[in-house]
Amino acid sequence: MTDIFIVDDQGPEATAMLQALYSRSGESARTHLKQVIERGSAKFMENYYVGYGHASIGDCGSTTLFVEGLSILACKALQDNPLYSGQESSTRYIDFSAQPIIDPINTPASKAILDKWMDFYLSSLAPLDAHLKQQFPLGEGEKERVWENAIQARGFDILRGFLPAGITSQLAWSTNMRQAADKLHLMRHHPLAEVRDIADGSLKVLREKYPSSFGHKDYPETEAYLEKTAAKTNYLDSGFFPTNQPDLAFSTTVDNTGLEAAELDVIEGRPSRTNLPRYLDGYGQYTCTFDLDYGSYRDLQRHRNGICRIPLLTGERGFHEWYLKELPESLRTTAEALVAEQYAVLAALDARAEDKQYLYPLGAKVRCQTVYTLPQMIYVIELRSQNTVHSTLRDVMHWMHREMVSHHPRLTLHTDLKSSRFDTKRGTQTIFKREQFEREVQE
Repeated sequence: MTDIFIVDDQGPEATAMLQALYSRSGESARTHLKQVIERGSAKFMENYYVGYGHASIGDCGSTTLFVEGLSILACKALQDNPLYSGQESSTRYIDFSAQPIIDPINTPASKAILDKWMDFYLSSLAPLDAHLKQQFPLGEGEKERVWENAIQARGFDILRGFLPAGITSQLAWSTNMRQAADKLHLMRHHPLAEVRDIADGSLKVLREKYPSSFGHKDYPETEAYLEKTAAKTNYLDSGFFPTNQPDLAFSTTVDNTGLEAAELDVIEGRPSRTNLPRYLDGYGQYTCTFDLDYGSYRDLQRHRNGICRIPLLTGERGFHEWYLKELPESLRTTAEALVAEQYAVLAALDARAEDKQYLYPLGAKVRCQTVYTLPQMIYVIELRSQNTVHSTLRDVMHWMHREMVSHHPRLTLHTDLKSSRFDTKRGTQTIFKREQFEREVQE
């Protein structure tokens, strides 16, 4: 008779070993669990862990790291992993005005640049809020508190463009043991000192907590290779792209004739909120190249499937005009002058390009490239075209939609193609205690 049970009250190492013992013992996990409870997980691990290929055991035990006080740049580095699961503070919902800023250059000139970005951010919060309330007045039947939350979120949408990338955030990372070890090992060779320090600090706390799982041996040949390839691994810079490449570039290896001949019943008539089956990955890939502000690139990077490399944040592509157009005229004039002045100072600043990233704003445009399969492409387009998504990213999704329709006329797409509009729904997209949520809805 089939026996089904759950074990989720033991430590991740012991839980991983309970799973691994299936390959070495015909006894029930219930028997081994009894030993864990009687002897303690540490003693159990001492007896059974040695001599087994620990990398595969590491896939079976999970933990969660909480990292606070790291820059937005470091967040992206840690999340640059197709297996990443976790959450990060959102610049679209949280007031970042009081957050510390990391400045690896640490000179009077670099401090002045950061201060000017933050002075504009802070001084613009109140006038922008008043402007938005005038532009989007409270509608009949709308909850005032929800409307105010939506107005505030809209303001953060706009002013985040002026936050420097060195502003600090926080994130959580849920991972299995092997993924943690592999990712942190790579991060030790990152061009940013902050990221290397995070890798060392994370490995330290993991070794203290799980000594049996993080005693990996380092090989000099591997370390030398990782060091040599670190720059190319971690950043996509302008030198990667042809000098004559258009602003929007789309290409695909998918043969539509073959796709329709074999899969028309699968790609046509698919209902909304339903993913295409994964086997369609085998038909090829779509490569999309485009400009996007760094703030919205961060949202796009959240899709772990496919390839979406981190662009090197510079001033080469300019500043996204959306953040300027959304400001009231009085602030827009000041902002335009500020961006021009700051970009000129940054260009002349004597520092490594990697470190200067901390001083550039999230509204800076970067050259992005995604490589997706058909299921991945459709998932991203449909999810990131919704009205609650930032307008600058929605524009890119609409372009991708048009390209897909052109190449695959019988492919069903459920893209939100309406123009971006203010929606008080944004005011409900937050986390409340239950009693607080019920009070908000009733008011």
